[in-house]
Formats: sequence, structure tokens, C-alpha cells
Amino acid sequence: MKRKPSKSGFNKLLAADTTLLSAEPLIGLLELETDSGTIELAMNRIVAQRLLSAVVEFLQAGKGDDTPTFAVERSQ
Repeated sequence: MKRKPSKSGFNKLLAADTTLLSAEPLIGLLELETDSGTIELAMNRIVAQRLLSAVVEFLQAGKGDDTPTFAVERSQ
């Protein structure tokens, strides 16, 4: 089934998750569920750090009500 793209022309993020494949070396998958399907990105520690850096830089640009707040969920 082919889905229609959002009105903006960009994919809408519906959910995000990670799957740990190995702790040493650190290897896993970043899974992004969008309105047009799932995107899977294989990543290691270096890639994860680059993604985190880019997202933090984006969030730091927020002003007013969009000033970032951070809450980290850790599974036990």
C-alpha cells in the first residue's frame, strides 16, 4: 500500500526507537517510523554521537516556548 506524503511534502515522524545489536563494539539500529514507511539506520558510537550533536545543536536554537528541556529515559 502506497501512502501519500504529508501536505508539507516532508515525512511526518510517528515514532522512533533503537535496537542494540552489540554493546562492545557499540552497534545498533535507529528506527524511524514515518507516514511513508520505516527508515532504519545502522549506527555505531561515532554515528550516534554525530546524530546527538546535530540534534542538540538544533534544540539549542530554540527560543521562548521552544527553549529546550531534556529528559532522559533509561531502561533498567
